[in-house]
Amino acid sequence: MRAHGFRQKRLAARSSRSFASCILASFRPLCPWSTDRALKKPTLPAVNAQELNPLTDPPMSLPIVIADDSLLARKVLTKALPPDWDVDVSYAANGREALGLYREGKASVMFLDLTMPDMTGYQVLEALQHEDLNTFVIVVSADVQPMARSRVRALGAAAFIAKPVTPEAVLPILKEYGLYV
Repeated sequence: MRAHGFRQKRLAARSSRSFASCILASFRPLCPWSTDRALKKPTLPAVNAQELNPLTDPPMSLPIVIADDSLLARKVLTKALPPDWDVDVSYAANGREALGLYREGKASVMFLDLTMPDMTGYQVLEALQHEDLNTFVIVVSADVQPMARSRVRALGAAAFIAKPVTPEAVLPILKEYGLYV
């Protein structure tokens, strides 16, 4: 009798359910869970899109240091940077401050003047090289002699820009090294 009742359930299930649900229904006496719950899609609560966290962190601004003892030169260089370049600019009035900002993690790119009080640009380059510190240095100086250019290149500077700085001088260097797209 019991087998007959089981078969009746299975035959009744065939008419109103899919093949998979019929198979699952045939095992109903053996399984403690209901096949109806197993076949239904779970309902998820509604989620506000603004509440979702992105999988990656938002892009961070590129930390740069402009090291020059002249306030006017720092302002001119700042205005020469591309206006839509996402950077976090820190300023240093001498080489010692520039190294301090680098050690604080604020100098992925450093625009460095050569003639500054307390610690010159050459001394900063030597310290960066001696301590094996890794930053992208662009020297900005009025000293455009070939010896000065070759010396800063030997000390690890990536580029040399002559003062007065213009956007036309800065932009090609940033694009050449992939700092600005």
